[in-house]
Amino acid sequence: MQAGCDYQFVVGGGWVIGIQSDYAWTSAEASHVSRLDPSLTIQTQIESLASVTGRLGYAWGRFLGYVKGGGAWELDNFNVFNNVTLTTFGTLDRRRFGWTVGVGGEYAFADYLSGFVEYDFYDFGSRDFAFGIGSFDVKETKSVVKAGLNFRFGGFGKYPVAARY
Repeated sequence: MQAGCDYQFVVGGGWVIGIQSDYAWTSAEASHVSRLDPSLTIQTQIESLASVTGRLGYAWGRFLGYVKGGGAWELDNFNVFNNVTLTTFGTLDRRRFGWTVGVGGEYAFADYLSGFVEYDFYDFGSRDFAFGIGSFDVKETKSVVKAGLNFRFGGFGKYPVAARY
């Protein structure tokens, strides 16, 4: 789910600025074996991922190329368990805050409908999480490719098709 607002400058050609927010429910999972104790596995599951970004782009006819950047947050669960005894040592639910940058392209099929594809990089930094057996330093970065359709309000024939993205 996403929402945003764009403004295309009349003077200066096809420059476009905007703001965008998005929210995604997910169940992405990852795990790795501890370097200090190979009998321990740290597992993470991301439940949601969101961002608020500014974007700057240039429109060539109906195509808009853009870059974006801003703040991001996620909700994730961490589990630590023993691979040998299959014992779980604890589960933590955490909100993490970080930043994101991205690049993408959007094509206006009509004044009210556009499609996009973009790549976003997320960095949530490094954080220590304490469990009953000790603390673990977890560094999280993500690469996400998104594609979708946008319903655009306010474009319904206000401007000539060739003049506006």
